[in-house]
Amino acid sequence: AGLFAALSLVDAGLQPIIVERGKPVEQRGLSIGALFNRKMLDPESNLCYGEGGAGTWSDGKLTTRIGKNSEEVRSVLQRLVAFGAPERILVDGKPHLGTDRLVRILKSLRQHLEARGARFVFNCSVADLLVEPGGGRVAGVRLANGSELLGDKVLMGAGHSARSLYAQLLSHGVALEPKPIAVGFRVEHPQDLINRIQFGEFGTLCERGSGKVPVADYRLAVQVQDGGPGAGERSCYSFCMCPGGQIVPTSVRPDELCVNGMSFSKRQSQWANSALVVSVTPEDMRPLCGDHPLRGVEWQRIMERRAAEMGGGDLVAPVQRVTDFLAGRVGLEEGEHAWIVASSPI
Repeated sequence: AGLFAALSLVDAGLQPIIVERGKPVEQRGLSIGALFNRKMLDPESNLCYGEGGAGTWSDGKLTTRIGKNSEEVRSVLQRLVAFGAPERILVDGKPHLGTDRLVRILKSLRQHLEARGARFVFNCSVADLLVEPGGGRVAGVRLANGSELLGDKVLMGAGHSARSLYAQLLSHGVALEPKPIAVGFRVEHPQDLINRIQFGEFGTLCERGSGKVPVADYRLAVQVQDGGPGAGERSCYSFCMCPGGQIVPTSVRPDELCVNGMSFSKRQSQWANSALVVSVTPEDMRPLCGDHPLRGVEWQRIMERRAAEMGGGDLVAPVQRVTDFLAGRVGLEEGEHAWIVASSPI
């Protein structure tokens, strides 16, 4: 959102300053390599923080609920093609980029912005807003290194896990309110299994993303009976299904655990995964977090710390077979996985 906002500004003849907490995408890749290979988490450069935000090392699916043929959506797709995306995303029913392409597209986008006068400030987060005394008007931002950037317009693309920034906004009297969210687990399967279920005998033609048939995906949605107070129905559904992908750690602190799914453009992994989530309302968060406007942020923190404890720390993810989870039993999990795991009742 922040980069496309900057793109709109340079189109209008303005020269925005883009402040990015993390590193440029090339350097960010080194941080993520260290995380994947040596479990070295850089709290300022990871799968959430850095150029392109949490979406860069993600699946790169181009999905929307506002109509894929609307003028706004077509404009975004056309800009992506201009920066290096394959032209087929303009006609594919389920357009997909993949992390490897996203990295190249972001570099091209940055070069375009800089050539038109935009300036990037990397490796520095926004610590606070500058507000005019008495008037309440924004006058700029104060950066974590103590420097200030002055301006009468500040556009915030806060991104994922910008907790301290939300707290600063609240301290300046900015109206914030909790909203419903969706929370759940990542379910991982062998991709060949999903191919056989979806395509039958033609599933053998997928050939790890290089065959005549694309690797299969799926979508699930159901209303389930809520067992809580004032029991009603609650939505449970799959989200961001990643065929031929892998589960990756999106923690920003070593004592908290969060995971996501991603895939590369060819979707050649032996694994498929999908989030399976349930809707959670601000009312659900009250028992743990009270009535605070940022109770959703605190609820997230509590859940991620519990997940880290269940895995035993060191970014190890707790894991349980779906059959054991449904049966309410603890099973010893064995075999290969796309990330480091430990058996735990979820």
